[in-house]
Amino acid sequence: MTSPRDPWKIDVVDRLSALVDLLIGLATGALVLPALFVRTFLGVPEGKPLLPLLTLWAYIGIASFSVSILLGLVYRYVSAKWIKDAWGQRVAVSSESLEGVLNWTFWLMVVAFVVGLSTFLVFAVTSPAS
Repeated sequence: MTSPRDPWKIDVVDRLSALVDLLIGLATGALVLPALFVRTFLGVPEGKPLLPLLTLWAYIGIASFSVSILLGLVYRYVSAKWIKDAWGQRVAVSSESLEGVLNWTFWLMVVAFVVGLSTFLVFAVTSPAS
């Protein structure tokens, strides 16, 4: 086969994958936000531990960013299967199932990222030394 059976599937997944890659990168960088905030903006010296200064909001943010990264990786894996299906190759699940997983993982990843940002902002505003 010299051309894909469903070329639109490849176009769609390419465009969304660019956004997924961006969010994975941003979420990975954002994992250090609580520590950076405490050290830089609250002036905590290098020798003082950070764990007592991190609140539940910081931990929820870190967990949300981690979930966002994980869902982005799942999206990338399933998108490879989606492209394989677009080329007419055999995959273990149906196109409809792949599309459903792609949709769910994409939107859950976006929600987890927004929750991570929101909880970091709550942490920054309500942290004891701010």
